[in-house]
Amino acid sequence: MTKAARRYGGQSQEARVQERREKLMRAAAALYGRLGPAGASVTAICAEASLTPRYFYESFANREALLLAVFRAVCARLLDQIGAAIDPGDPAGSGVAAFFRLLGEHPDLARVFLVEAEHDDAEMRAVGRATMMAFADMLMPDGPDDLAKAGAIGAILRMARFWIEAECRRPADEVASLAQRFVAIGRAARSV
Repeated sequence: MTKAARRYGGQSQEARVQERREKLMRAAAALYGRLGPAGASVTAICAEASLTPRYFYESFANREALLLAVFRAVCARLLDQIGAAIDPGDPAGSGVAAFFRLLGEHPDLARVFLVEAEHDDAEMRAVGRATMMAFADMLMPDGPDDLAKAGAIGAILRMARFWIEAECRRPADEVASLAQRFVAIGRAARSV
């Protein structure tokens, strides 16, 4: 006879673990976005999530594992939302506009995305690079080679980081319009 899994508050053990994991990830993203990596210690993350360190280590081996999970989640969310906003008739214009609108609406998550894309950790860099190239493919589906795409997206990301650090003082649509020029340059590189 199998023993039924114990439920607490109507939730299974697996659901409770997943809920705590998500709370930790939201707390880490918020702290990292507001305070940078130094402000996202295990103690601070647990306090922000209203959880004890025991629950932290239930889901993550260390702080770096949590930050990698947060970075992956932020990248996936960003790509999903940009993908949903892409107009096939104008992928560059609609994609860049969606990108800057999303960054402006979620500056804390934008900081996680823009800062961690340049992280020292090889796994973080790989996630950042894959996200950057997926974004480039959305904007330039018929586009140039990977080097030209990387140049265009690299310029847009640098511009976005500068914009976020300046607390988004210029309107997102104005910045997006300027950033679209880099996509045009990237596309033109195809014919060189």
